[in-house]
Amino acid sequence: MSPRQRKISQADLYHITCRGVAKRILFECNDDRRFLGRLMRELLDEHDVELYAWCFMSNHIHMLLHADLEITSVFMRKLLSGYARYFNDKYDRVGHLFQDRFGSVAVTTDAQLMATVRYIHRNPCEIPGQSFETYIWSSYREYVRAPFISETRFVLSLFNSIDEFAEFHKNWQPDDEKQAKPKLLHLDDIDAVAQASALLGIERLTQIAALDKAARDSMLASLKEAGFPISQIARITEINRNTVQRAKRSSKQ
Repeated sequence: MSPRQRKISQADLYHITCRGVAKRILFECNDDRRFLGRLMRELLDEHDVELYAWCFMSNHIHMLLHADLEITSVFMRKLLSGYARYFNDKYDRVGHLFQDRFGSVAVTTDAQLMATVRYIHRNPCEIPGQSFETYIWSSYREYVRAPFISETRFVLSLFNSIDEFAEFHKNWQPDDEKQAKPKLLHLDDIDAVAQASALLGIERLTQIAALDKAARDSMLASLKEAGFPISQIARITEINRNTVQRAKRSSKQ
């Protein structure tokens, strides 16, 4: 079976996700993160690619890239293969380091762009006791302090000030993401998790199951309205397919 064709963004903006094979750790120490950062910077200089946001988590990576899709693909192949060679040589291992090919979601509107940047920066909130504001392995501090590897000017131009940018990250509600609703058909599960979380404004989709029925069904209905297939919603939320299929918004909302 041929690989699924990637959706093209007319704005040349792509939310990129990369995960370790079988959820394995990608970084054994901070030196590994530093190596990936240096390699990323070298390749950004080598190719016509702008990096708008990034976050290195323990077993996955997020990036928001501004480039033609073909150039983005070349950049990502060099980045992932270069890091995999470094990691395998350093830790005396063989085989694939990353799970399948990288995921990409086309970003097409300013609202979706802002939501994606916030989602990427807030990823460290998944770590108990960790704040996205103090997490050093993301581009958030480049935005509120000084850029180093990221191109921050365009995203910041969508806000009146850096303070407003920071407040946008701190204060959010699920309804805030509705304006960024993309039409999300035929995404793989990695892309679907990233975009569904950004759409709903929650850190983990498995949180939905613990909500009261009205809130749970409202979120499930939002995902269905956005175009996520019912079977995929059931997988990424870990909620029974029949429950997803029956979910509707409360008439009181």
